[in-house]
Amino acid sequence: MTRSCILISTVLLLFSCTGESGGSSSTPVKTVKPFIVEIYPHDPSAFTQGLLWREGKLYESTGLHGQSSIRILDTVGTVLKSREVPGVFAEGCAFLDDVLYQLTWREQICILYDPSLRVTGNLPYTGEGWGLTSDSSHLIMSNGSDTLYFRNPDMSIVRKVAVKKDGVPVRDLNELEYVAGKVLANVWYSDFIFEISPSDGQVTKIIDCRELVAIENPASEESVLNGIAFVKSSGLFYITGKNWKKLFLVKIP
Repeated sequence: MTRSCILISTVLLLFSCTGESGGSSSTPVKTVKPFIVEIYPHDPSAFTQGLLWREGKLYESTGLHGQSSIRILDTVGTVLKSREVPGVFAEGCAFLDDVLYQLTWREQICILYDPSLRVTGNLPYTGEGWGLTSDSSHLIMSNGSDTLYFRNPDMSIVRKVAVKKDGVPVRDLNELEYVAGKVLANVWYSDFIFEISPSDGQVTKIIDCRELVAIENPASEESVLNGIAFVKSSGLFYITGKNWKKLFLVKIP
């Protein structure tokens, strides 16, 4: 499917089943725009698959065969430490307690690290790995479908939740971030972030990031919005994308 087709599908999803379209009479899901606080440089060679904030630093997972890595960045996007991840196509990452989990796309291996990026082991799982976050009790994983998978620390599945907006499945779920009882999700080839209730999978808010995408002016169709990190102490978010030159610090209403 081309980017233009997916963007059209996303727009149709955003505005389907509202009162104006003659669908559901329920209150339409609110759409908000992030307010840009600061813009920092971002390594354009980083094919960003996962982004998170922990103890004053950003952790970033990057993908592609031969280019995959796990990194630590400072508050202005400078790479402080980087470790190559050979032989795999790395995907999303998340901390659960003091263990950093990094997914792989089709290799079906989750790599484990300590906070200093020392490899401590790996765990098997079935299917593709895309995005990853945690709610402090479980890992929450996406695989490009419309389903979120809640997993134990050993990667065993606890439950599955299908994500929908007004009854329409939200597919291509990618990078994830858990914030104040909700899951934020990038959707592949979409310029919007979806806020999701983890209890029933319903979309509760849509974050319109088209202004950020326009400022970035991505170099290619593959350079999509993908990277959400929440800074609990300030309530702000870092947002970036695959091979983006910019790292945005924003406030989301």
